[in-house]
Amino acid sequence: MKIFQAIDVRSPTAESEVLQGANWAKSFGATLDLGFVDDYEYSAFRIRDGRIRDKVVAQWQEVQESHRNELERLVDTLPQEVRGEARYLQGSPAPTLLGLDPGYDVLIVATQGRKGLAHAFLGSVAERVVRESAVPVLVLRRPGVEADDGNAGT
Repeated sequence: MKIFQAIDVRSPTAESEVLQGANWAKSFGATLDLGFVDDYEYSAFRIRDGRIRDKVVAQWQEVQESHRNELERLVDTLPQEVRGEARYLQGSPAPTLLGLDPGYDVLIVATQGRKGLAHAFLGSVAERVVRESAVPVLVLRRPGVEADDGNAGT
């Protein structure tokens, strides 16, 4: 059995989420791959000044490298019996995760717990993945995120 867990490597709760995913993988006797979806799109080619363009591209490459390194570090924290691979993906998060369905038996995503207008305007990657995935989806509540009591915006 193979499980894919989407991780935001920038999140202060990433390690805790990985631990939860590892526990689920152990209980299923599965291999756990961790992935980060880089949804940043930049248009450096539109910058006419070559020196500035080169600086922007170099800085973004440094950011991407730090994200890749953090993803690898998180994979290294997984117990050997469930440790899969690191997958650095690029694109819009929900469609990218949904494109992984055929290769995995279960997807694990965490929820931001957005409510009210934030949820209406920003939507929910977890919600879309749950609705559209062809495979089971396990949704983790990020540590410190309150449960939605139905009183949006309060």
